[in-house]
Amino acid sequence: MHSPSLVKLCYWQVAVLSLCFGLFTSSLWADSSAPDAVEAPAAKPLSESQAQELVSMWEEINANRSDLDELEARVGDAETIMAEVLGRRTDQLWEETMNLSLSYCNQVADLSEEGYGLPMHEANALQLLGEIPLGIKSALDRIRERVVMPDFDKPALEQVAIDRDLSEAGELNHRINRSLFETCRVAERYEIDLSAFLVEAKERIESSAVNTSVYLDLSLAEVNDLRASLTVMPDDAELKAKLRVAEIRVREVISILTDSVDLLTELGVSTTQYRRQLLAATGALTAVSLDVNVISNVLKDWWYRSWHIVRSKGPSFLFQALFFSIIIYFFYKLANLVRRLVQSALRARHVRLSLLMQQMIASVARGIIIGLGILVALSQFNVSIGPMLAGLGIVGFIVGFALQDSLSNFASGLMILFYEPFDVGDTVIAGGVRGRVSSMSLVNTTIRTFDNQSLIIPNNKIWQDVITNITDQHIRRIDMEFGVSYGDDLDKVEDILHGLLKADERVLKDPEAKVLVDSFGDSSVNILCRPWVNTEDYWEVRWDFNKRVKKAFDREGVVIPFPQRDVHLYTQAPSEPEAPKADQ
Repeated sequence: MHSPSLVKLCYWQVAVLSLCFGLFTSSLWADSSAPDAVEAPAAKPLSESQAQELVSMWEEINANRSDLDELEARVGDAETIMAEVLGRRTDQLWEETMNLSLSYCNQVADLSEEGYGLPMHEANALQLLGEIPLGIKSALDRIRERVVMPDFDKPALEQVAIDRDLSEAGELNHRINRSLFETCRVAERYEIDLSAFLVEAKERIESSAVNTSVYLDLSLAEVNDLRASLTVMPDDAELKAKLRVAEIRVREVISILTDSVDLLTELGVSTTQYRRQLLAATGALTAVSLDVNVISNVLKDWWYRSWHIVRSKGPSFLFQALFFSIIIYFFYKLANLVRRLVQSALRARHVRLSLLMQQMIASVARGIIIGLGILVALSQFNVSIGPMLAGLGIVGFIVGFALQDSLSNFASGLMILFYEPFDVGDTVIAGGVRGRVSSMSLVNTTIRTFDNQSLIIPNNKIWQDVITNITDQHIRRIDMEFGVSYGDDLDKVEDILHGLLKADERVLKDPEAKVLVDSFGDSSVNILCRPWVNTEDYWEVRWDFNKRVKKAFDREGVVIPFPQRDVHLYTQAPSEPEAPKADQ
């Protein structure tokens, strides 16, 4: 609670401030003094909570202003490091005070528009709005004096500290300019004209954008220089550290320039050149660079640069491309010629290699010639082959690690070529497939089945399974079994079979064919017949011999039994049902 004397003093202060306010607003004074003026409605009183909130905000503002005066006095007497720390505290406290003051002025304006009478707080708001622009100018001057432009020749650690200060100063400068715009909007509610101050701020922001744009170009150039230096000295740790710092600096400068572009856009200033620069620096479309004029200008620049490159280097490039094509074509033809020569040499009688091995050697020779031709052609474009070969080694290691299964197939293909379990044209059972080998590479084998299907099987699956080469030997034995009834003469059956074997010229005399009684079945005596034939006659002899045996058995009355089963049926007459008993 306030004492009566203090209340009276406040009322006198309100009266004096109201009189001063009336003198500053002469137009309102003239309207109120006119004979036909309408009497203003009575002002509504503030509630206790509203009054207390405004008083608390005003007291906090005054307390902060006192602290600011004390900090500014200490900054002037402090040493370098201490002055820097106190300067940061001053900026932080001043920013908080400015935001609180703007909030206070907005709240007073809102209550005044709602019809509340608060002349004392209106006078306070007018005072604050007169002080804020000067405070903003003073704060920006302090920031400008404290900022040190980076020196690219300094060590990386020193550049980090300078860049951090520059980034913090840029962020604070952007927030202060935002507060300046807010101050102008609040001043309009009190009919205060700050247009001159806004023009000065506009010039200051334009100058800052120009300087930031130049600094961005310098930072990008520094990054390119450091990258070029690293190509010469790739193991220099200081160069790597400087490059990392320079790349971070570019991102921070881009952020500062983006903030400046936003402010200039709100002020109605053309920012097309800055947007183009940001688009070129970031290489990405953002909200700042997404503008029709910006994109059109960038496309025009790209078109002009491309056209200049075509005009200046086009003829030379076309000649090199033509020469490159001629070299590739020549080595391609040479590779095919070398492959044919190698194949002819490997097919000589004194060279005993499988067809698969011959094909592999010829393909490798062709590949070597084509690879040599590519290297020669690339040398015409001044491409360094040494780093390329080193890069191929690294890439080969990565690819080999990623393609372990393919390398396993490759190794299995080499084992098949070395041990030669089969050759092209052989009939095999491999990888669970039966058919004739039609082709093979170092990764897979193609087998054509007897129903004319082409199956491509990984070499790893073939090598890890049992491989049966049916046509590896020149002669094969046919195993056939014939069943005769238990009532037939076995000697007669054997004579019939021997006669059929002797009558067939495709049956070899050596080894001798065998006709043997093999086993006793449920319905027949099983006779085993084993003739030897050439491998290519195997199936024809087997099918034809089965047919002739059936005809001979039928002619000689030899019974070929089939499984029989006797079924015995037992029948029993059903019993007669008992007669029902008569009812007693």
